[in-house]
Amino acid sequence: MTLGFVNTPATRRLATLAVLSLTALASHAAGNLIVNGDFETGSYAGWNSNVQSSSSGGLNVVANGAGNSPISGFAYQANAAGGHFFSITDQTGPGSYSLTQSFTLASAGTVHISFDMFANDQAGVIFANGRDFNTSPNQNAEVDILTGSADAFTNASSDIVSVLYGPGADNLANNPNPWTSYSDDLSLAAGTYQIRFAETDNQGFFQQGVDNVSVTAASAVPEPGSWTLLLAGLAAVGTLARRGSCAPVFR
Repeated sequence: MTLGFVNTPATRRLATLAVLSLTALASHAAGNLIVNGDFETGSYAGWNSNVQSSSSGGLNVVANGAGNSPISGFAYQANAAGGHFFSITDQTGPGSYSLTQSFTLASAGTVHISFDMFANDQAGVIFANGRDFNTSPNQNAEVDILTGSADAFTNASSDIVSVLYGPGADNLANNPNPWTSYSDDLSLAAGTYQIRFAETDNQGFFQQGVDNVSVTAASAVPEPGSWTLLLAGLAAVGTLARRGSCAPVFR
């Protein structure tokens, strides 16, 4: 014997209201704000690949697996957590490169940021002097969150919301370095931001590999309208219960 409810117009309206309430709240649930974060399109679709003028190299989407960088031929390791492709910088001489993508938060909240990366500095030195390869010495990689309107090669503190890696490199005596997974939680105001993967070199070769980029608004706060809809559904439940509209039926 089970307890159910009579299928009446009132109960159907209640069910519809409950679905709308849950749908409104679900619209604020977790979801990756980054497009093509794993580069499985085999391209930079969704991204801006930026090369400072007069740089000697560029950014490339390459097949995942142990291999050699496409320009200078330095070895890199496979990403066991990756798919078919990832992004890498490479060069024949000095240059500066950045990979950026914008994302927007409709309301303030905490975002979870994660990515896989390696930073193989073949020169064996680190100099953190910004994103202009014409400034010497300069040899570093950085991952950061920028304001939405910031230039791809900015080094202004007013443009940098948070630094997630560096400026620096991986183990200088361990090239090719293994892939490392990074993650962080940031509290951000509503607005538009950019995630940036940047690499600048004028002391020697440098490869920065990037894969599995995710920015997830996991704790967005429901807007007032969503709460209103949910409370309306709960109020309807109470009203129908008091009026006896939900008559029990036994099976």
